[in-house]
Amino acid sequence: MITLQGQFCKVTPVSILYDKAMYKTDPVPSYWEDTISNRIALGTALTSDVDCDVAIIGGGYTGLSTALHLARDHDVDVRVLEAGSIGWGASGRNGGFNCLPATKMSIAAMIKKVGLDETKRFWAAQLDGVDLTTSLATEEGIDYDRQGDGNFEVAHRSDAYVGLVDYGKELSDLFGIKTTCYDKSEFAEVGYESTEQYGALHIQSGFALNPLKYALGIGKAAQRHGAKLHPYSEVGDWQKKGNKHILITPSGTITANKVVMATNGFTREGLHKSFDKRLLPVLSNIVVTRPLSDDEMAAQRWKIYSPICNSRKLLFYYRMLEGNRFMIGARGDMTGKPEDGDAMRAWMGMRIGEVFPAWRDAEITHFWRGFVCMTQKFAPSMGQLDDDPSVYFGYGYHANGVNTAPWAGRLIANILVGKSTVSDIPVVMRGNAQKFPFAGLRLWYLRAAKALYHWQDEH
Repeated sequence: MITLQGQFCKVTPVSILYDKAMYKTDPVPSYWEDTISNRIALGTALTSDVDCDVAIIGGGYTGLSTALHLARDHDVDVRVLEAGSIGWGASGRNGGFNCLPATKMSIAAMIKKVGLDETKRFWAAQLDGVDLTTSLATEEGIDYDRQGDGNFEVAHRSDAYVGLVDYGKELSDLFGIKTTCYDKSEFAEVGYESTEQYGALHIQSGFALNPLKYALGIGKAAQRHGAKLHPYSEVGDWQKKGNKHILITPSGTITANKVVMATNGFTREGLHKSFDKRLLPVLSNIVVTRPLSDDEMAAQRWKIYSPICNSRKLLFYYRMLEGNRFMIGARGDMTGKPEDGDAMRAWMGMRIGEVFPAWRDAEITHFWRGFVCMTQKFAPSMGQLDDDPSVYFGYGYHANGVNTAPWAGRLIANILVGKSTVSDIPVVMRGNAQKFPFAGLRLWYLRAAKALYHWQDEH
């Protein structure tokens, strides 16, 4: 029970899909956390009943970018509510890949669904998102440990290389994105060798970064420009009285004219019916090794610091960090239980040794997990609720939120103040995602998909 304007109010229970361990608001033991020294806490927990024009639920890239652009560019009275510390969710714990695209839909499938012109609008927005990452950092003085130039997709089998060549031609011909293909021997000269390296596609867009430093940098900028940040202020109930939204946290409430929903994969169901049963959070696991020696690096002929994804359906994504620590990520278990996380850590350590034999004995120093957010659309969802245009949202970045979420936040801010309209959102991203049929079976759908993808990867 908490108080709301002098009255006792019961907080509505919210539900979760995974083990409760995944939703604890303690900082995760990530490598990124260890790169932050003398951290200054952003904001303070909400401890009273306050009013504002715009309240944002979620202190990650989407929410912080929305807050920054509202406060800096439009002088809007805005507050951000976050269940943990600022940047606690996926924004502060992802792999730091600023790449594209934020969709699991093929180019052909997107053209079939929304047409060529709208597909080009989507890809133009993706490129704009990559550029925004750089411009925001420049404008606001964000130190984000940028690495690499463009990103690579690597064929994990010989027959997968043909698909990468075709994909690179599509990107170049349709969207004007510069690409370069390297066969196995050519990539060994510029990239690396491994048991799962059969050529690569270089996409001249994007780079790697420290995602937590970038999230905190946006948060600092938003706060500096007047946005008020409230960490450790989880919204437990959301009420609507007249034209006002009332967001209830354990120690205070916010009454706002407009609300932005920006919780992505960590969204808990039961908070607002319009977002229930539409999101599918998928666990992603990351490990980082001890620093590799010069001899170990030479044994795999490793030379690059750009972000890399392989061609598996159940992909690996990896990069070499400063100091020659190897970071690799993979899709995770189906429960979120700590013991299943331990099993994933052991499996990933084994797979490093299988794919990069010279690194078989490299100790893993960091392991952490988080959620990638999928939807039935296979593309992000942005806009305003049809039955309540005072509620805005952005979610479902399909493992490419570094590129897309800050861009979404900027556009949401512009729509909110009337500078842009919903029609400025590419059609494939516009509007709420559909509900999953028999939504209680979402993790079973995921299990079936994972089994299918595993079979396709090996055959």
